[in-house]
Amino acid sequence: MTVGILVFIIVGVIAVASAVGMVLSRNTVYAALFLILNFITVGLLYLILGAPFIALAQITVYAGAIMVLF
Repeated sequence: MTVGILVFIIVGVIAVASAVGMVLSRNTVYAALFLILNFITVGLLYLILGAPFIALAQITVYAGAIMVLF
């Protein structure tokens, strides 16, 4: 296994764990924080796959909007 694949798997596991944490969270503040973490990890996955514009759009538009909205 190369380092790139290992980083991809770790970030993917964090993305899935944050999505599950968001769904199962009883507190809305924690759910919003899990959602922001999920958007950041999905942006990192886009960066690893070689799509920097989509990654930055994912982080700035979606995660930024959730932070401002909440």
